[in-house]
Amino acid sequence: MAEVYGNIAPGTVVDSHIAAGANLAASKLQHQYAKTFGQPLTAATSETRVIHVCKGAVGEVVAFKAGSIGVAAGNATVTVDLKKNGASILTAVITLDNANTTYIAEDAALSFTALAAGDVLSVTTVATIGTGTLPTGVFAEAVLRENP
Repeated sequence: MAEVYGNIAPGTVVDSHIAAGANLAASKLQHQYAKTFGQPLTAATSETRVIHVCKGAVGEVVAFKAGSIGVAAGNATVTVDLKKNGASILTAVITLDNANTTYIAEDAALSFTALAAGDVLSVTTVATIGTGTLPTGVFAEAVLRENP
């Protein structure tokens, strides 16, 4: 590869231009995280748990999904919500009920995706037993990207 001098136009350097052993500093790259949340393989419970604190100057939530290992029976449900600094960032919570499939996560629609340094992301579950059986092994995953 020939050396390049002077200014490089934005968008002209692509992945194939960077040598496999380039050893780029992490401070020069966007970081992607897949943060997970999981409850034990017992009846789901209501709780709020912090899963991430944004360290980058800015960032974004790319995706959020949730599911369970064992599905609910009857009219029992568990709702799963992703919150930034205590406020939901989903257009609607994910509801896990008897219509779900084991190990198949449901995708959420995000209403707000921007992150800033210090923002706290948490997952909140609300278990409602009704006349059925709660799902077991509730899990969730948030995919995030941050600029250093």
